[in-house]
Amino acid sequence: MRGAELICKTKKTIAAEYFPLFIDNANPLRKKISTGAFNMQRLRELNFNDLIYIDTPNIAAYTFDHYRKNGYGHPSISGYCTACEEKGCNCAADDQTYRLTNISHGAHSSDFFLALKDKPDVSSWHNEPIVFVYETPSLDYGIYKDVAYKGYNKRPSKDWYWIHDDQDYAVYPDRFCGGEYGGFVLSAILTFKLSNVYITNLVKCGLNNSEGKFKGLGCYNEETIKECYAKFLKNELDILKPKIIFAVGSAVEEWVSWFVKDAYYVQQLPHPAGRRRGFRDDHYKALYFWVIVRALHKAGIIDTAGGKELAGLYLERYDKKISINLGTL
Repeated sequence: MRGAELICKTKKTIAAEYFPLFIDNANPLRKKISTGAFNMQRLRELNFNDLIYIDTPNIAAYTFDHYRKNGYGHPSISGYCTACEEKGCNCAADDQTYRLTNISHGAHSSDFFLALKDKPDVSSWHNEPIVFVYETPSLDYGIYKDVAYKGYNKRPSKDWYWIHDDQDYAVYPDRFCGGEYGGFVLSAILTFKLSNVYITNLVKCGLNNSEGKFKGLGCYNEETIKECYAKFLKNELDILKPKIIFAVGSAVEEWVSWFVKDAYYVQQLPHPAGRRRGFRDDHYKALYFWVIVRALHKAGIIDTAGGKELAGLYLERYDKKISINLGTL
């Protein structure tokens, strides 16, 4: 959605462009908006009707504005996906006390735009679809809610996953560091001017025990990963048809590359938990920036001149905080 297809100066215009009520099919511009709106509606259905069941009159038009008006919480959640439970692959491969429990969902750049306190004009930004894929949910952090459903007890996120609250405008080097997840993706969206980004987990449910501890992707039953991919991530990719999939961490890259084969360009990014192993924030700051620049260039989203411009931005901002002026970004 380039040009007038997406004007993000106000929350109202963002929502209107992504969820248009009237489509003039004779207008080519409107056809593009219609396609984007249809894709957004399909993503909403996947996240809030197939993955977790949110009680709202019109799921296809559910936005971060509705979430905010509800006191920064999803409406009542009545159920969730139980495909792995029904197949008997909902436990860790090495410990039956760890079961699929905490449930995440995806978020789109349009959700981040609505969460921003200061709204950028993204009419000239890159609209090519890009997907960031992380591993799995982990600890609670107070964002999940106990919901009994079909004899199971799981904990879907009551927060808008990856975003949670209203967000401040952030660009490189802000949030290009270890320990950042949705915050890093927001900063990348704003830094590289990307208007069609989606972020999600490879496996939507976390492996947790009764004490709230979690196990990582390496402890998942392979059938669990394959089932979740078939039901959710494959559909998300089919909807978006991304130019780049940023797979966060080597384990995610291996799985995603195995699933998609040569259908998509998959680029690994360092996992944000790497600083536990001595991976410093300076490393994240450099690698996150340059790996993304290279991928954008390789995918044809930016040209060499655009890459050189970003190189100047990198050198100028690397060692200092900047005063953000929305009129100059």
